[in-house]
Amino acid sequence: MTWLRVLLCRLASLFRGADLERNLDDELDFHLEMEIANNIRLGMNPREARSAALRRFGGVAQIKEIYRETRGLPIMEILWQDLRFGWRTLRRNPAFSIAAFFCLTLGVGANAAVFSWMEGILFRPFPLVTHQERLVAIAGNDRGAPGHTDVSWPDFQDLQRSCNRSR
Repeated sequence: MTWLRVLLCRLASLFRGADLERNLDDELDFHLEMEIANNIRLGMNPREARSAALRRFGGVAQIKEIYRETRGLPIMEILWQDLRFGWRTLRRNPAFSIAAFFCLTLGVGANAAVFSWMEGILFRPFPLVTHQERLVAIAGNDRGAPGHTDVSWPDFQDLQRSCNRSR
């Protein structure tokens, strides 16, 4: 149940950031003032007491940063900051935003078309053919032209007759 309580506290910190920051500042100021008062009681003047308290206390900025990292969900906070920054940048330059939108649309559309085409050819070439492993492609050779050519219908019928005779 501890992990659930930690998760709920971290989620709540996403929405109560300003309050938690004020509480952190108040608490750090309280501890710093207590250390300064203790140093003054030990016989230091206020200036020396403050510098000694800050030295003993450590870096206040580092303590705040460590607290912020353990308090909330840093990944969500960083993602939110990045989204806000991106939105501000796109809003500042609308021509670039439109061009980026159209480029992304064209890229995603072309990518989807190519992948659906490749999926249809490579993974499910002929869904209506029952024994796809027995499917063959027939090509002919033309002595005058390099490469393969299509087989004419009469040549295909001759080939089919000769295959039926050989069985």
